[in-house]
Amino acid sequence: MTNKIDILTLFPDMVGAAFQESIIARAVSKGLLTLNCHQIRKYTTNKQGKVDDYPYSGGPGLVMAYQPIADCIRALSAEASAQGDNSEKPYVIYMSPQGKPFNQKKAQQLVQKEHIMILCGHYEGVDERVLEEFVDEEVSLGDFVLTGGEIPAMAVADCIARLIPGVLAEGSAEKESHTGLLLEYPQYTRPAEIEGKKIPEILLSGKHDEIEKWQVATAEKRTMQKRPDLYKIYQEEKIKSQTYYFDNSATTRQDDSVTEEMCDIVKFLYGNPSSLHHMGLEAERKLTEARKKIAETIGATDKEIYFTACATESNNWALRGYLEANPRAGKKILISSTEHPSVGETAAFLEKSGYQVERLPVNNMGIVDLDALKGAITADTAIVSVMHVNSETGAIQPLKEISAIARTINPNVIVHSDCVQSYGKIPVRIKELGVDMISTSAHKIHGPRGVGFLYIKSGIRIAPLLCGGGQEKGLRSGTENLPAIAGFALIAEKACHNLAENENTVRELNNIFRQTLQEEIRACVIISSEDTCPYVLNVAFPGLRAEVIQHSVEQKGVYISVGSACSSHKKDRSPTLTAMGYNNNVIDGAIRISFTYQNTKEQAEFAAKVICAEVKKLYGRRKGSR
Repeated sequence: MTNKIDILTLFPDMVGAAFQESIIARAVSKGLLTLNCHQIRKYTTNKQGKVDDYPYSGGPGLVMAYQPIADCIRALSAEASAQGDNSEKPYVIYMSPQGKPFNQKKAQQLVQKEHIMILCGHYEGVDERVLEEFVDEEVSLGDFVLTGGEIPAMAVADCIARLIPGVLAEGSAEKESHTGLLLEYPQYTRPAEIEGKKIPEILLSGKHDEIEKWQVATAEKRTMQKRPDLYKIYQEEKIKSQTYYFDNSATTRQDDSVTEEMCDIVKFLYGNPSSLHHMGLEAERKLTEARKKIAETIGATDKEIYFTACATESNNWALRGYLEANPRAGKKILISSTEHPSVGETAAFLEKSGYQVERLPVNNMGIVDLDALKGAITADTAIVSVMHVNSETGAIQPLKEISAIARTINPNVIVHSDCVQSYGKIPVRIKELGVDMISTSAHKIHGPRGVGFLYIKSGIRIAPLLCGGGQEKGLRSGTENLPAIAGFALIAEKACHNLAENENTVRELNNIFRQTLQEEIRACVIISSEDTCPYVLNVAFPGLRAEVIQHSVEQKGVYISVGSACSSHKKDRSPTLTAMGYNNNVIDGAIRISFTYQNTKEQAEFAAKVICAEVKKLYGRRKGSR
């Protein structure tokens, strides 16, 4: 905690006078703070006492010289060391209009420094070598210029000093403007009415809880009116602190770095990638760069990546596009019985068009029956589509074995996989998996909504779903959504680079829920085995309604899902859990908890306890109603 502030200045009397009165003066007299002003001119070595010189670069004005400042800092540092005043090197701040903006958060950081030196610039500033050698941080009061650094130094010193324990009355600084993200609520003094103007009635009630709520509400209103920029940050932080979001298989919170990347592109790269002028070429360069980054994450070439609006489009395009472009490939389609609706319903559409669709059974773990696969593949089988990671249970399909079996029986079979829940979470390398096409979506890994990609192995013919401008090599026309594509590439690269670290994080969170729910709720059925993808956990509470559980925990700020988000609004029971052999009593009480590396251990512990508490209440009501 700060106990010494040295201010280095050409006008020590001006600065010193500011601390001879009021709270800071009392802090100094009590021994809570040592505050001294030092004349830089005393340390000059020339006879004239000059502390400035003309800049080498020319131009108007003078610059404070290196030698006097350097000697001043060295002398004061040596003196402090000799006296044993502090255990750490003095933290040197230079007051400069080029510095980082000073605010309450910065003051709270600086007060942790034992010994602070504040250098006050003057004229056109100081020799750059002073900054390079001695200054730890440049600080500014705002985007304006004063004649010197003295007034800013006084403001910074005052703000830091009043945060030192004992300087203010206990608790005085805790609810002030900028201590948090809200401006301070209105304050009133006696009498309760002046010239017909009354204070709010709530302040006379004596109801401390209600008064505190009023203080928060008025602080929020005042901040929203006076500082909408602060209020926006406050809202974001409030949502983060009061939201326990475990529905990440449905969609994830967009990463801040993605938002920044997208905003930069919207502002500066708004040219159409198909245009031949400079701005168009720059946009095309960014698009090419994004395509290469995406390709590298799965071990493909950039020519095999086609950007789409979402995985649903990619899944539709993979099945319909391939069959349309290859009418002689066969009339049989194989999918698993636990596919996402964008595959299942596309297959049903094709079935009405004359194709034969066979839905492969799964075992009680949700894994495709490989013997059934062997028996289903014929010379007429054109395409096999199996989801890599199930969106409801996290079951990981053995794509490598599925691809090998399919090609052993029919070398011409094309294997497609919906990799929405695996890409960016577990390794997805197309050569190792042996797949010919995969579909992904950005918003499942903290990327933007409205963008995905379809990987199409070189040499595979596919018909376009959209025709027009010839984008994506003529296979997916429409001006590319460059901001979203670039955002996708950024987060994909980040996620795929940290696969192991992220998986360890979510596995720990997954285990917290498993252990807590099993220990607290005897009837709990863990549907997702420990061999499934740790990003998804499906648990059931037989006899309860999953929708009721979902809405109950939502009241406590906990967000979970009921089945797949794309189909959870439907009344039909989960086809996935039905195919796995669960009875209706279990299926009706099944919820999905899904994770991200952005979730914390504390969030998981809180959410697990909330689910347990609400489930116990629901079981209690059910028992009492009998």
